[in-house]
Amino acid sequence: MRTDTQTMTIAAEPMKVLTFIADGTNLPRWAIGFAKAVRPIDGGWIVTTGQGEVPTTISANHHVGTVDFRMEPAPGSTAMAYVRVIPNGDGAEVIFTQLQQPGVTDEMFEQLVAAVAHELMALKSLVEVQCPL
Repeated sequence: MRTDTQTMTIAAEPMKVLTFIADGTNLPRWAIGFAKAVRPIDGGWIVTTGQGEVPTTISANHHVGTVDFRMEPAPGSTAMAYVRVIPNGDGAEVIFTQLQQPGVTDEMFEQLVAAVAHELMALKSLVEVQCPL
């Protein structure tokens, strides 16, 4: 099974970054390749994607700086993504790891890798820039 880990330095306090990532309502704002919309359901989320609705659980540990995403793209199928936010000087380093799941072709996985690169840039822009209005 292949894995992909990407990092992004963000000029914001680590707790601010972690809290933003862990809030499921923010997924359509930064996880732009994955989440078109979200709605809460039974302690988790239903994420509307380009391929349909995906039940998703977000587990955050603010003490150690982790956020785990557990997605169920099809009945009996689970995909995981892991985020760690660590201090980096006055800012934060976001480390995002995803695993190639069974049934995901190499070509599809490369598309997922490219999507995460764009999503991390979106995350950086959203957390660093504060609109004064």
